Amino acid sequence: MLFFYVFTFNKKPLFLSANQFMQRQTCSNCGHIYTDSFCNQCGQKAVHRYTVSHVVHELVHVFTHADKGIFSFAWNIVKKPGSIALDFVEGRRKRHFNLFQYLIIIVGIVTFLIAKTDFFDNTLKNLNAVGNAKLSIRQAQVQQDAMQLFQKYNNIVQMLLIPLFAFWGWLFVTRKKYNYAETVVLHIASSAQTNTLALLTTLFMFWGSSLSAFVYITALSMGIMLYSFTVSYHQFMKLPLWKAFLYSLAVFLCSYILQIILTSIFVAVYVFFLSRK
Repeated sequence: MLFFYVFTFNKKPLFLSANQFMQRQTCSNCGHIYTDSFCNQCGQKAVHRYTVSHVVHELVHVFTHADKGIFSFAWNIVKKPGSIALDFVEGRRKRHFNLFQYLIIIVGIVTFLIAKTDFFDNTLKNLNAVGNAKLSIRQAQVQQDAMQLFQKYNNIVQMLLIPLFAFWGWLFVTRKKYNYAETVVLHIASSAQTNTLALLTTLFMFWGSSLSAFVYITALSMGIMLYSFTVSYHQFMKLPLWKAFLYSLAVFLCSYILQIILTSIFVAVYVFFLSRK
């Protein structure tokens, strides 16, 4: 058997068989060739394709670790969410702030700000006033409780929407090249961009909660989401902008319709059980 004789720093010999030599890997992050489980130049672990279990592990990892570079990453995620998602999927992860951790942080900030504005509560009151809705005390309370529930748990709602968006994105755009879990990573990057830009729309909520303000903010939020999908698909799949926009429109419409259906079912079930108390 062929052996390669290599001297280590402590002058002890290390023998590598031809089979071990052929198992050397090229680091996806820095391009260095190494033979261990970690790159001995940049420290990144040997990477593999994303799976659902790996995505779940990364989300759990968020709560126990912190890295540097969050502010530069925030600027980069606004400019190139698709490119960052592609880096993570193709193994160039060490160079970036943890994408999953950033999403948790930015969604938490947006949820906190929304709760502080009382925008949805005030908008609901204005909508009822404009529509001359005559609600009983019990109906008004149930309606307000449901609105406060969505406002309080906006972060959870945001997380639950990502697999929904990713399903349509995988079905329409990425399935020929990437698996569903990798498409989830793409939409995590897109959601991170959307929520970062949502900091601006959230600030508008402090200025008023009239019906016109609600319409403007809702339209702006939808426009930001559609823009984010377009940019993400354009960068991730290397699609022309017009084609990325058409795909984004299809994903957005399908997701939005299904979201309305699921939200209506949830509210109906919630109101049913609340009314029985």
